[in-house]
Amino acid sequence: MMTKKIVSIVFAIILMFGMGISAFAAGEVEFDIMVVDFPDILSDEEEKELEERAWHLTKKYKCAVYILITDNCEGYETWEYNELLHSELSLGYGEEKSAVILLLSMDDRQYDLMAHGYGNTAFTDYGKDVMAERFLDDFANDDWYWGFSDYLDTCEEFLEMAANGEPFDVSSDEGGSNILGVIIIVLISCLVAFGVCLVFKAQMKTARIATEAHDYQKELNLTNHYDRFSHRDIQRIYNPPQEDNDGGTTINSNGSSHKSGGF
Repeated sequence: MMTKKIVSIVFAIILMFGMGISAFAAGEVEFDIMVVDFPDILSDEEEKELEERAWHLTKKYKCAVYILITDNCEGYETWEYNELLHSELSLGYGEEKSAVILLLSMDDRQYDLMAHGYGNTAFTDYGKDVMAERFLDDFANDDWYWGFSDYLDTCEEFLEMAANGEPFDVSSDEGGSNILGVIIIVLISCLVAFGVCLVFKAQMKTARIATEAHDYQKELNLTNHYDRFSHRDIQRIYNPPQEDNDGGTTINSNGSSHKSGGF
């Protein structure tokens, strides 16, 4: 374990010298490298554009936005390696070292999405799930630039919502889902009503105007009567089990939260 630690620290030192000073003083930004691509999966132009976008978000929202791409995690789990780099390189903005970091380990095609400090507020557990869905389809097809672009787009969306006091979470999707559900119900009701009208219209085609008097003369002789139930209507309502998900962010003892998996 000590060997892994030493290897990782050496890697961190190399990374630090390659990137320049890697700390954010409170209110004073001293670091401007937000994208590190050791395996060179991005072109120089792509890396530069992603760098500029990540840097813009970092300055605007005071939460460092990183993309770190490595060959492997030196035997660590991706989330462990992400925390190690965050700690050893003092990554993050301000005293809380606020950050969101997307780490890719290319050899085993694993990723970790980590938030720290204010990042835990802006990037909830549910928010990380949604974010991962947006970039994983690109990564599955080796579309690295578009995957990272989707990542930065979502970072901007979630950071803006958090800045307005409403971080993206479970409740953020409920309103849209309810509206969509109402629209679907209304459309179905209209289609059913239209179908019933068509049936009635078709039945009226057999009607004709009576021209003889006896057509209107009816004889009715009742001898007995009884009630017969030919069918019955049963209405069943499905009550789905309630999901125990109130949203929020699960933060570990190191002050970080994660979403990890394969791509």
